[in-house]
Amino acid sequence: DTPEWWQIGIDVLPGHRSAGIGSKLVLLLKNEILRRGAIPIYGSSTSNLHSQRIAAACGFYPAWIEIVSIPKD
Repeated sequence: DTPEWWQIGIDVLPGHRSAGIGSKLVLLLKNEILRRGAIPIYGSSTSNLHSQRIAAACGFYPAWIEIVSIPKD
């Protein structure tokens, strides 16, 4: 996102989910980002609970929440 803040984003193919692949990838990326002197960030939709669990398991915690609303006609 910035030269100092690097966002982690992954997507595991449906047939391979719930096998620990996502957590392992996020942890590897987080550690590499830290090794390079940047700050890793992890964003997830509020409805994606599986993604939020992966983030928490890898040491991330909620720092802010973004809510978008669309006005009705």
